[in-house]
Amino acid sequence: MENEEDSTVGMDEIVEALKDKPPKELLSYAIFNEEEEAKYYAKLAEKAKRASIKALFIKMSEESKGHHDWLYGLFKKMYPGEEPMKVEAPPVEVAPFYPEFESVDDYVSALEYCMESELFAKKTYELLARVAKDEDTRAFALNLAAMEEDHYNSLRKMYELIIALKEKEITPEKLEPGGYIFTDELKAKYFFIDLLESGVELSVAIREKPEKFLEMLEGAKISVVWITRTEVDGSIHPDEIPLLKRKFCRFLGKTSESGGKGAVFLQNLSYFALELGFKSMMDVVLYLKDCALLYDGYILATAVKDAFSSREWALLTSELREVS
Repeated sequence: MENEEDSTVGMDEIVEALKDKPPKELLSYAIFNEEEEAKYYAKLAEKAKRASIKALFIKMSEESKGHHDWLYGLFKKMYPGEEPMKVEAPPVEVAPFYPEFESVDDYVSALEYCMESELFAKKTYELLARVAKDEDTRAFALNLAAMEEDHYNSLRKMYELIIALKEKEITPEKLEPGGYIFTDELKAKYFFIDLLESGVELSVAIREKPEKFLEMLEGAKISVVWITRTEVDGSIHPDEIPLLKRKFCRFLGKTSESGGKGAVFLQNLSYFALELGFKSMMDVVLYLKDCALLYDGYILATAVKDAFSSREWALLTSELREVS
């Protein structure tokens, strides 16, 4: 990986090459960069063996392809009949890095490398925006910087999850029965991908629209209950949340009886506490944790830490192990 001094020099070189370019050339430059980035993440996805990391890199590749298509469409709208041109400037991404993905450390190294690349690109476009001589170039550079920041944040969340799992010696493939809590929805979903890959069956009570929740878990067999005040099929009213605990306990029992492992997911315990009160919410959590222990399964949850008092959070995390 490049050190900070090398990255700064490279950034200055790119900005110097681009700062006087008209919007057409800057747009062309960005189009080719996004095309190469999409190929890079697709290659990483092919090599990755861990299901969650593979899903992340596929998502990054698809997003880069989406950025490319959007930028290309913008180019064709602005310059009908023309095609993007190759621009004489160093690439904004660092050189490709293809690990063998044989260990956790390989995944950590790859994510660190990709984060550095995305952060480098973000800082480059921000610097370009500061020195650009016309408003169109400045605005376009800031838009590109925002795209790179989104990529960086997606990578960072996965990186934090992998580090947390390593430090706490938690492995989705050999997860101890009991309760676990996440403070970030995206991290929880990546954890589910690996858990489902190991053969665990999942039943969920969620607040977001089911189609949105299932996007990252495409193809997995998941039983979904949508908690909403809107009357639609497969949903329950918030007042009925306490009734779910027996339904989910039966699910854990039946899964165990058939020789499998089951997991129950409660999305956003902060909302459960708002609707039921903290004490009643904890009653649901404790009941399901005991069922998980009884049937060799799991209760998983997400929660916004700041929505609870320090005492409430301490009680909650004394029952559900905080992952990341």
